[in-house]
Amino acid sequence: MGLVGEAVGRAVGTLWGPSFRAISELRHARSLHAEGICLQADVVPVRTDPPFTDVAERLAGPAFVRLSTAMWRGGREWPDILGASVRFRQDARITEEASPGDQDVLFATVRHVWTLAPAAFSTRVHDWLSNDYYGLAPFTVRRLGRAKLRLTSPRDVPRRQGSRVQRLREAMSEGHAFLTFEVYPLEHGLPHTWTPLADLFLRAEVTLNPARLRFDPFRDGLGITPRGFLHALRLPVYRQSQEGRTEH
Repeated sequence: MGLVGEAVGRAVGTLWGPSFRAISELRHARSLHAEGICLQADVVPVRTDPPFTDVAERLAGPAFVRLSTAMWRGGREWPDILGASVRFRQDARITEEASPGDQDVLFATVRHVWTLAPAAFSTRVHDWLSNDYYGLAPFTVRRLGRAKLRLTSPRDVPRRQGSRVQRLREAMSEGHAFLTFEVYPLEHGLPHTWTPLADLFLRAEVTLNPARLRFDPFRDGLGITPRGFLHALRLPVYRQSQEGRTEH
């Protein structure tokens, strides 16, 4: 069923792709998650028991994170879905281009695809660090098998004022800006519970060319590979959206 579902997903994505390309051409930007902020990050493992330690150690090192809105631009903090795209880097340099062995994982403030509409109203749009971000559908993780992924926000940070960008910058200046990478194994013999693997400490804002920065949900250099209908649907949609983008 998995291979059939992925084939159906690719077919549906191929049908939807031209619409997303047209939106990108009209917006001169991504059709979704068009506006965001790029951040240099350090990934620090927190799990030390096998088989989790193997995955956590693979994630360790430099990364960069793009936090974004889904629909609105111009700093509007209206009901929306927020995104967190992570590139685990093999090279400490932060550039638009991926290096061999890099890993992209894309998250959003949506638990399941069927909660897409209500998620726009439950997302805390005024603060990126007050939300949890989900991978939407299962992945195959080397050494763990099938699993769900998410990023969780810190629970005990002080409440801040200002725009979400101002709140994020303040949290970084205080050293409180981080998200925790968690995994929920789906295989027999592993605990079916959310397990923290690593903390992503957000260190500093970086300026990148948005027209050249392209995350690929199937870039799996660290052995985290999307599986199933929904992920397969995203591939042609992302590619069409990227082709429709023009220089800003």
